[in-house]
Amino acid sequence: MGYLRTLRNYLRTAKARHDLKDYARAVCIILLTALIILLIAWR
Repeated sequence: MGYLRTLRNYLRTAKARHDLKDYARAVCIILLTALIILLIAWR
């Protein structure tokens, strides 16, 4: 329970918002790269 409370408090900080944007950007780049590789491999 303490872990969840700590995580919730962290997610309310400005650093967490910045980190989440970075993680979302990284996920998008990874997915787009994988999609491009799949499209190249299927042709």
